[in-house]
Amino acid sequence: MKITSFSPLIMSSDSMNIRKLFEELGFEKTHEKKDVTKDHESGFRMKDEAGHSISIAQVEKFPRDMTLIQMNVDDFEEAYELFRKHGFKNMKGDDEVIYTGSAKTAVMVSPTGFAVNIVYHIK
Repeated sequence: MKITSFSPLIMSSDSMNIRKLFEELGFEKTHEKKDVTKDHESGFRMKDEAGHSISIAQVEKFPRDMTLIQMNVDDFEEAYELFRKHGFKNMKGDDEVIYTGSAKTAVMVSPTGFAVNIVYHIK
């Protein structure tokens, strides 16, 4: 398995205010994801001049913001099993994988509470 990118991800029900904060810190939007079922922006990726990047996802009905690691991989199943072997649990339940049309993803939470969003971009 190869990691193709690795960066922080903030999941929030108020992503626009977080975006504004990072714009004031010098970040610019480089990519956006639209939720085709609701026809609105559901997330975006930002970068600054030094090449630092962050992703911000709009998540409805989320009680609190959650910061986690986003890890894009070239082999979803291998990454998923590796995290399970180390005691991580899928936040949505066993083997509940999210398909967005362009990606396959699952948020895996460690026994101590930190989380990694595993993402495989469907080509």
